Amino acid sequence: MEKASNNSQRFKKNAITSLIVGFIILIAINILSSFLFFRLDLTKDKRLSLSSTTIQMLKSIDDPIYIRVYMEGDGLPADYQLFKEKTKDILQEFRSYSKNVHFELIDPIKDKTPEEANAIFGEFNQKGLKPIPISKEDASGYSTRFVIPGAMISFRDKEYPAELIVADPSGNDWLEYSIQELEYNLVSSIRKLITGSKPKVAFLDGHGEMDFYSTSWMAWQLQRFYNIDRVRINGRVNALNDIAVKDSVSKELVINGNKYDVLIVAQPTEPFPDADKYVIDQFLMRGGKILWLIDATTASADSLQDTPEFFATPRNLQLNDLFFSYGVRLNPNLVQDLSCQQIPIGVGTIGDQQQYKFMNFPYCLKVVNFSEHPIVRNIKEIKSDFTGTIDFVGKEVNLEKTVLMTTSERTKMVPTPAIVTINVGLAQPNLQEYAFKYLPIAALVEGRFQSAFDGILPIEFDTMKALGYLHESEPTRQIFIADGDIIRNFIDRQHNQPYPTGYDIYTGEMYDNTNFLLNCVNYLCDDDDLLQIRSKNFKIGSLDPVKIRNHKNLYSILNIAIPLVLIFIMGIILIIIRKSKYSRK
Repeated sequence: MEKASNNSQRFKKNAITSLIVGFIILIAINILSSFLFFRLDLTKDKRLSLSSTTIQMLKSIDDPIYIRVYMEGDGLPADYQLFKEKTKDILQEFRSYSKNVHFELIDPIKDKTPEEANAIFGEFNQKGLKPIPISKEDASGYSTRFVIPGAMISFRDKEYPAELIVADPSGNDWLEYSIQELEYNLVSSIRKLITGSKPKVAFLDGHGEMDFYSTSWMAWQLQRFYNIDRVRINGRVNALNDIAVKDSVSKELVINGNKYDVLIVAQPTEPFPDADKYVIDQFLMRGGKILWLIDATTASADSLQDTPEFFATPRNLQLNDLFFSYGVRLNPNLVQDLSCQQIPIGVGTIGDQQQYKFMNFPYCLKVVNFSEHPIVRNIKEIKSDFTGTIDFVGKEVNLEKTVLMTTSERTKMVPTPAIVTINVGLAQPNLQEYAFKYLPIAALVEGRFQSAFDGILPIEFDTMKALGYLHESEPTRQIFIADGDIIRNFIDRQHNQPYPTGYDIYTGEMYDNTNFLLNCVNYLCDDDDLLQIRSKNFKIGSLDPVKIRNHKNLYSILNIAIPLVLIFIMGIILIIIRKSKYSRK
C-alpha cells in the first residue's frame, strides 16, 4: 500500500515537473521567435520563397533602408488584414537576409481628427500613394474609411512610394493578384532607390506608329518602373544619342551615349527614310535595345470595322535591310490558326436590329505555344491579330537567336496580296490546308550586331566624322514581334480611359499581353532580376478529375476510414505503454 502511494506521488511530481518544463520551453520558443524568422516552403515550385536575385540584392544593401507600411489600424476588412499579414511575412523574410532592412506597420491616422486625417491622405496622394476607400456595414449602418495602399521606402536621403495593393488587369479579385505581385513591387521600388535612376524607355513616332492613346495602357504600366517618353527622329542625329559640344571654339562634338535604354517601335505604317534608319542603327550600335512590333502587311483589326472584306498587301516600311543585317526577316504574309479568338459576325437582321453570332476567326490568333525563355515562362495566352511570320537569316556567330512564341500545330500560311474576308469565320475549315505548325511569330536576338550601313554608308553621313560611326555593336538585345496589334489597347469611351492591353472587348476575356510586354521591356533593360520574380510559377496543383470520377467511392471511404484506423491504433499503443509502465509488478 505504501509502495503504491509512493508511486502515485512520484507520478504527480513527474507530471508537474514535465508541465513546468513544457511551459518554460514554450516561453523560450516564443521569445526566440520574436528575434528569429524561419519558414519552410513545402510548395513544389517554391512560389512562397524569395527569388535568388532578390536575396542577392538584399545582401548587397550596405546602408539602412526603412520600409513603412501604412496598413495598420482597427476595423480593416478580412482581406486587407490577410494582405497585411502577407506583407509582414515577406518583410520579415527580407530582414532575415539583410540586417539593414528595417520595417514597421503604421496607422497614419491613429488619434487624428477628421481634418488632420484628410490632410494626411492628401500628403500621401501627392507622394504617389492614392488612398483607397473601403466601405463596411455594421449595426450602425454603412461607414467608409480610407486605406493607404502601400509603403514609403527610405534609403539615405531619398524616398520612394511602393504601391502594394494593385488591381488585377483581368478583373479578378485584387487580393490574390496583389499577393502574387508583392515581391515584385517591393523589389522594384527598392532597386530604384539603390540604383538612383530609372531606365529610360521611348516610343518612336513619325512613321505612322500607334498614337499615345492606343499605347496608353502599356505606357502607364511601364511608367511604374521606367521613365517614359515619345520621340521623333526626323533625321536628327541627336534624337536618340546624347550629343554635346566638347569645344565651343572648334565646335568639336562628343557623343555621351544614348538618351534612352529601350526604343519601342509600335506598328509603323509609313516608310523609314535612310536618315532615320541610320540614327536607329547607331543607337543599336551603342548598346541601345529595341522592341520591334511590326505588321509586314496592311491587314489590321481596324480594317474589319469598316468592311466585311479588304485587300491585304505587303507594307513597304523599307526596314528589310536593317532586319536582314540583324539576322531576321519579317515575312509579308498572314497566318490563319485554328487556335484562334472568337469575334461577332453579323448573321442577319430581325426587324431593324442586326443580329450577331460569335464565330472562330482564324486571322485572330490565340497564341498558346511558348519557349522556355524567362520572358514567356509565366505566359498562358496571347491575343494577336493578323500576324505574320519570322525567319532567321544569316549565320552570324556573334548572335544568339531564340524563338519566343509560335503558332499552333494547325496553321495555314496566306501570302499577300490576298483578300481577307470575314466569311472565313463562317466556313468549315479544311484541315488539309492547315498543314503548317509552330511558325515563329516572336523572336529574341542578342549579341554583337553588324551595322546595316557597313560598307554602304551614305556620303552625307560618311563626311560627318564627329558622329563616330560604329561598324559593330557592343553586346545588346532586340525583340522582334510580327504583329503590332499585340501592344494596342482600346479606349473605353464611356469612362474615357483605356482598356488593358490584351483585353478582348467582344468576349471580355483578358489575355497575357500586358505581362508579356512588361517581361520584354524588363529583359531589354537588363532587369533580369525583376524578370525572374515576374516569371515565378504560381500555378496551384489540382486533383485529377478523371480519377476522382472513376474512384469516388473508394476515396470517400479512405478519407473516413484511415483517420479512424490511425486513431484506434494510436489508442491501443498508448494503452499498452501505460499498462507496461504503471502495472503492479
